[in-house]
Amino acid sequence: MRKDLLSIGLMIIFLLPYGYYFAGVQVYDIVAATDTECNGNFEQNSPDEFAPLRERVPLNLATYQENITSNIMENISQYWWPGYHSASIEVEGEDLLLSAWYLKQDESMPWVIFVHGLRGCKAGGSILLPSGMLAKAGFNIVVFDLRDHGQSSIEDNRVSAGQKEWMDVRAVYDWLLSEHGAEEGKIGLFGTSMGAGTAAITFSQDKRFNSVWLDSGFSDMQKIIEEELEYQGLPTFLGGAGVFAGKIKTGENLVKLSPLSAATEIGDRHMYVVHGNQDPRVKVHHGISMCEEAQTHGLEGHVECWFSDSQIVFDVIGENQTDEHATMMLTHTDLYEQRLVDFFNETLV
Repeated sequence: MRKDLLSIGLMIIFLLPYGYYFAGVQVYDIVAATDTECNGNFEQNSPDEFAPLRERVPLNLATYQENITSNIMENISQYWWPGYHSASIEVEGEDLLLSAWYLKQDESMPWVIFVHGLRGCKAGGSILLPSGMLAKAGFNIVVFDLRDHGQSSIEDNRVSAGQKEWMDVRAVYDWLLSEHGAEEGKIGLFGTSMGAGTAAITFSQDKRFNSVWLDSGFSDMQKIIEEELEYQGLPTFLGGAGVFAGKIKTGENLVKLSPLSAATEIGDRHMYVVHGNQDPRVKVHHGISMCEEAQTHGLEGHVECWFSDSQIVFDVIGENQTDEHATMMLTHTDLYEQRLVDFFNETLV
């Protein structure tokens, strides 16, 4: 019997790593999967005519809207930017092309690069709306699809939560310098959701960026993986297994570069952190951590933070649904626009 028990014990010990890895692969596939279709945004949005979508329904066509100030959906056309151009941007050293839309209005004005979120794209309302706010104010702007998203090159149909994507942002920066004569120190960065995490990593890795606006971004990758599993009703303890499987399966270390390092290295540069209090996808503690860390390591007056209640209610096929993620630009539109324009005017112009 002792021999049998020993054999069983050894078999369990032998199989445990495989079980851990197998569970991790399932987690990694859930967390890192991309979506090139961008939830219907390309079907309905372009820079010269767009509206934010929820469940493929443009909010200007939704039958019920709550807490959307300034009649944003009725006046959405003020943020459209006709006259835009398309471009393909090469990522140096990689066989990748990034699909971009840009608007160059004034040689003397700064540029702002916009970074979309997980499974998003350049046609998403959370990118086109704030870029339209800056276009309206005379800025030059560029929105683009990250690798494995939208119309850009597909590398492996997986995201690395900024670990590789930050190099896409750097490629756009270099393209602005070489192709459009942009000036260093006059190129800002905007990111929302995972794009804010990517923008934060870029800000920490590339000191040429003088200012960054982070909307609903994560600060801790390990924590956001666990929270995403919780959101999807899966065991949170498998978060570590997902990171482990990513390293084994694709060589990706999802936690190698931390968005929070942008805050620890801010110095005399500028950061604006925006986050809704009720956000269920990227919880507000991520924004609070980023804000507090940046205020600790940045010069006085170089870090601004804005936290507020924010929720929209909309109708989809006769049923009311709510959304609280990256909605500040919809629920506080006029104030959002004012603060966004003022921030980049003060830090780039």
